[in-house]
Amino acid sequence: MMNKFILKVTKLLFLLSITLTVFSCVDDDDNGNVIEGNNSIINYMEKTPRFSLFYDLVVQAELDAALDGNSGTYTLLAPNNTAVEVYLSENSLSGINDISQELAFDLVYYHLLETINTEQSFTTGYLKTLAETPLTDSTATNLSLLVNTASEVEFNGDVHFVNADIEVDNGIMHEIDKMMALPSVETFMIADSNLTPFYTEAISTSSLFQSQITSAEKFTYLIPSADTFTTFWENTDYTSEEKEQLINYHVQDSLKLNSDLEAGYQTTNATTNINGEDKFLSIYLNKDVGLLYNGISSITVQDIVGTNGVIHTLDEVITLPTLADFITADLKLTTLVEAISRDDISAENYLEKLNNTNTANAPYTIFAPTDTAFEDVLLELYPNDLSTLEDIETQDLIDILNLHFAENLNLELDNYNASSVNTLGGTIEIDVTVPSLADINNREALILSSEEIQAVNGVFYKIDTVLLPQQ
Repeated sequence: MMNKFILKVTKLLFLLSITLTVFSCVDDDDNGNVIEGNNSIINYMEKTPRFSLFYDLVVQAELDAALDGNSGTYTLLAPNNTAVEVYLSENSLSGINDISQELAFDLVYYHLLETINTEQSFTTGYLKTLAETPLTDSTATNLSLLVNTASEVEFNGDVHFVNADIEVDNGIMHEIDKMMALPSVETFMIADSNLTPFYTEAISTSSLFQSQITSAEKFTYLIPSADTFTTFWENTDYTSEEKEQLINYHVQDSLKLNSDLEAGYQTTNATTNINGEDKFLSIYLNKDVGLLYNGISSITVQDIVGTNGVIHTLDEVITLPTLADFITADLKLTTLVEAISRDDISAENYLEKLNNTNTANAPYTIFAPTDTAFEDVLLELYPNDLSTLEDIETQDLIDILNLHFAENLNLELDNYNASSVNTLGGTIEIDVTVPSLADINNREALILSSEEIQAVNGVFYKIDTVLLPQQ
């Protein structure tokens, strides 16, 4: 609470410094007298009775000085007295004095934009208000405001102009017919028609989703566009349990802005049941080609921020991932994909197996050599030649690949007590403390991350060395 207050005080001091600078401007033709305006935002509300309640809210927030001055670029969406009275009634408040200084500060800031926006200049999309929600003890991010101009200017789905383009000295004001509460992510899911289809199915499909959107805890929501989600939902053959996990797969813990999204694998809120245990599913983000999830879905609109989370919209639904999905999407495993896709070993059906979720051989564990690992092994096998993957004979390649695939195993390093793993190509040694693998030639392959990458049909780990059969 104290850190949030400090953030607000810092911003308030900044605004006050601007105001003081404006008031201290000297006119060379006025003998050094200070020129003061008389029609600032605060002046206008003070002398206009229909804004008296919102004026009282500004005073309660201790922002009256910040909204004074004879110059500025603010846009204030100012609810009239009727709108404020409705807000007070809906929140069981007897008057402005029942609103804390902290909440009053946030409410005023949520109705305030930093740049001038006339009625004609608003366009459909999201704007950042001056109101903030904390990210950490020392950082915050601005709350979003939904604008829809399809027929008239509308905010957050149900707020409209009464009088627009009221000119004041330090910006512009618009009288609005509703005082806006601080928005949760649910506010936008209901108001934004591009988000509503996902929201409607999510609240009826996933009890976890229902609890998340009403929680004070913050989450990150990846929401497919209305058209793509509706088409998928109407044509999918997912079971009811798979549909629930699909919804959960589009949610991650904590508020992650675009700038916070890390390339690689993260954990989602979806689970898959393997051998009677629920395992959290992973998701892969490629940032080299924009913001691409699992090789199929890109972020189209980012950083729609509510008090309890952030929404990023997607151009495609992210389906529940198989091992094949991850391996083909991962930029560091292109040579492995090339190897298992070679025409001369098509009978092995590696990708088909790894894409299958209904097989007696699942779950699978894959030890996936990186591209660098393949480069190194080609130099090891053919030290005198500039060799490529195509130089490895068919059966030799099959024997090599089989050492990296294990059936009926969802290996978790923290819970694995054996010292070996039975793969399709034979037994390899494992040391879960390093962690590492060793082939029959005592060649060591380091496991590059101790956390498994979980798909619906198994797990995989990246390794830095290609395992080889007996030489």
